[in-house]
Amino acid sequence: MLKLSQIALLIALMAMPGIGWAQNEGQDKLDEAASLKIEAKTPDELKKVIRLCEEAIKAGLDEGNKALADQVLAAAAFQRAQMMVQQLPRVANNPAAVRRLRDETMADLDKALGANPKLVEALLLKTRLEAIPGGNRENAIKSVTKAIELLSDKPVDQATAYLLRAGLQESTEDKLSDLQKAIEADSTNSDAWQARVAVLLTNNKLEEAIVDASKLLEKDPNNMFALEAAVRALFQLKKFDEAITLLTTRIEKTPKNGPIYRARARAYIAKEDVEKALEDVNKAIELDPKDAESMLLRSRLYFSKGEVEKASRDVSDALAIAPDAVDGVAMRSLVASQEGRFADAITDLEMLVRFDPSNTGWIIQLGSLYQADKRPRKAIKLFDELLKQHPQEWRAFRVRGDAKLSINDHSGAIADYEDALKIIEKMDKKQIEEEDIDYSGLLNNLAWVLSTSPQDAVRDGKRSLELGLKACEATEYKQAHIVSTLAACYAETGDFENARKWSAKAVELGAEEDSEQLEQLKKELENYKADKPWREEQKTEENNKPLNSGGVIET
Repeated sequence: MLKLSQIALLIALMAMPGIGWAQNEGQDKLDEAASLKIEAKTPDELKKVIRLCEEAIKAGLDEGNKALADQVLAAAAFQRAQMMVQQLPRVANNPAAVRRLRDETMADLDKALGANPKLVEALLLKTRLEAIPGGNRENAIKSVTKAIELLSDKPVDQATAYLLRAGLQESTEDKLSDLQKAIEADSTNSDAWQARVAVLLTNNKLEEAIVDASKLLEKDPNNMFALEAAVRALFQLKKFDEAITLLTTRIEKTPKNGPIYRARARAYIAKEDVEKALEDVNKAIELDPKDAESMLLRSRLYFSKGEVEKASRDVSDALAIAPDAVDGVAMRSLVASQEGRFADAITDLEMLVRFDPSNTGWIIQLGSLYQADKRPRKAIKLFDELLKQHPQEWRAFRVRGDAKLSINDHSGAIADYEDALKIIEKMDKKQIEEEDIDYSGLLNNLAWVLSTSPQDAVRDGKRSLELGLKACEATEYKQAHIVSTLAACYAETGDFENARKWSAKAVELGAEEDSEQLEQLKKELENYKADKPWREEQKTEENNKPLNSGGVIET
């Protein structure tokens, strides 16, 4: 935009005698352009200013007027480009219109920079336009790099330009380098600090992220992003005590901040300190009685304590406040399942799977609910589809194996259990722990069907004993139903002495556990006393009652 001082200079030049206007054949057009520029308010008016300047330059101007024409042209072209950019949101849903508008705007910016290559604002706007779909990332980087060079004496603006370039970089190191330069240019630029912390977190540079987040908190103690980032990094590093200390310090400064109490509650949960977690989440709800997120967290805590009624009440209250809360629907399903209301639980899970068909955890949970509700064929159909897309999903093999076992497809169940085992055994110990894999349960199920199936063709005493011993070792011979399986394995191999020994141990453990299977365990022992192997065949009668949700979800 032409500055008032430049307009005054133009008027003064026009009034001076002997200036030699006759030698400036483009003078009239320049005069008209300068006059119109003062009043121009629309893209079309500015387009006319640009045209007049171009015609004036082409017609001929002396050095001074040429410089003035370039200034007017650059200002008009840049102003027009700004107006055009403001129209982009209006046509955002029309790719062709976006492309045309962008191309026209870029043409204006090129004219502005052609007349004034040092127009930083035009370079930065061009950078942003090149960064959107249809642009050229390399050209964007060239433009912003030029702007950075021109802003060497304006560190605050240069920091913003570095931040812009960081967003264009492909490599993590280049991003971090630009963000560091932005911080060095302007240490008060919180956006640069936050962007650097975000990049560090994304690339698992957790210790560095904590250092930067701490520095940002020193500069701005109220910066919630920095606090949340630091806590997140500490959680990933399993430094829960440090997270609690950091959050406690924050609570002391702002004792009425409910989300901070909720964050500390999560840290206590990670430390398995349910009571302290409850204290904090209760405080968060006290500070904000409509805090649905805290209500859902408290419902999970009550659920973990076996207080299902309280958990159900919190879920209902939370969903009354936030009906679309996905976590709330998931928790409601869990509560319904615990209360034996499988149809209600299935309805919620089917809704969640429709919401996000890529969530394998929900799909597997839904299949497990089908199985629990005596709908094994629905479970099998669901897992058939899931395994086409995720052939390494061991949990799907495991639960489908259970479903096949319940419909008397013993060979299919064995195949699924074996496939699940193959996948798990390729994992390292850390991965098994992180995924909370019930390895002993899988070993036990496979050992049981291999040793107790009435189908002669599928039984394998040697293999079942191998698996049964592994399952017992994994549980330190302390779980009645797993020790019972070991007894069945020995019986299948004809070693009834060991069968009786471990069956008696299973009965003893069952009595200590007050197991619902105690009578079953006693019957198995009597069988072994008669030197008879145990045989078991499951025949689940399919539950064909209609579900409100309409049935199986196709993945």
